[in-house]
Amino acid sequence: MLLKKREVSSKQLTLEMLERRLPKSHPQTTYYQDLLNRTRAGYAGEQRVDREWQSIYLEQTHYLLHDVALKDEGGSIHQMDTLLMSQNFILIVEIKNIVGRVEYMEGNHQFIRITSNGRVDGFRNPFDQVKRHARFLRRLFQMSGHHIPIEYIVISANPNMIMTPTFLSQPIIHVSGLAERIYKLFKQHQQVCLSEKDLRELSAHILTRHKPIQWTLDIKVGELKKGALCSHCHFDHVLRYIHGKWHCSNCQSIDNQSMLIALHDFRLMISNNITNAQFRNFFDIDSEKAVYYLLKKLKFEAIGEKKNRKYIIPAKLLDEM
Repeated sequence: MLLKKREVSSKQLTLEMLERRLPKSHPQTTYYQDLLNRTRAGYAGEQRVDREWQSIYLEQTHYLLHDVALKDEGGSIHQMDTLLMSQNFILIVEIKNIVGRVEYMEGNHQFIRITSNGRVDGFRNPFDQVKRHARFLRRLFQMSGHHIPIEYIVISANPNMIMTPTFLSQPIIHVSGLAERIYKLFKQHQQVCLSEKDLRELSAHILTRHKPIQWTLDIKVGELKKGALCSHCHFDHVLRYIHGKWHCSNCQSIDNQSMLIALHDFRLMISNNITNAQFRNFFDIDSEKAVYYLLKKLKFEAIGEKKNRKYIIPAKLLDEM
């Protein structure tokens, strides 16, 4: 049973906002575009593994929780790509989307990737990550009086990752082998350690402790473009609000959805609420009355009265587009 689905991370959402609003001439444009490309590739790899779960049939009671972030007693974050919660064992899944020939230097705890053009890149060792998560979960469950085996595995979501023999004794597989590995784990762990009630409660407890990681923007807001940007012009031109419609002077199109994208960006750039004055400043609209009717039409939740009134911008604003 899928208990928590995977969502686009705040990091990816923020980087996509920067793609729209960071001027092409900015010295860090290339850096952030490369980071966005890698982040999108990672998310695509996670979705590839998620689809594999959908084809696995399990008779045993279980819960799947994707993209779980928990904080330990020392304040450190444990971000786990997927948790399989069962009565027999808990499985921590770390997903990697790496292309190229990969070697594992066990003594140095490092991944080495050699690309087709001969470039050598170093990666953080995911085995250390999942082992750290396993130690944390073991303590967490023991504190609640539960003792259950904690398993972990690293999954390569990209078929173009070539694993060398250095990985033979390590808990890593290509995504195509996920089903076989899960069936093998249930065969290995036949003892039931949790009642169905305890499993439900533990899974719910994990959900209550989950705190989504918010990616911090390290660029000053003043460096970013304001306003509603024309999607037909690749967000290069600002739209003007004239007679109730958003007009682009460059391509002459009307793009009314651009305001919602801009409000979504405002939420990431500045705040999850906006006043009439902030709206007028951000969208360069003179009329307080026109903005009042625009905000009223959006039906955002409002707090405060008159000049102090703030309108809450929903986190899922773009989901209905």
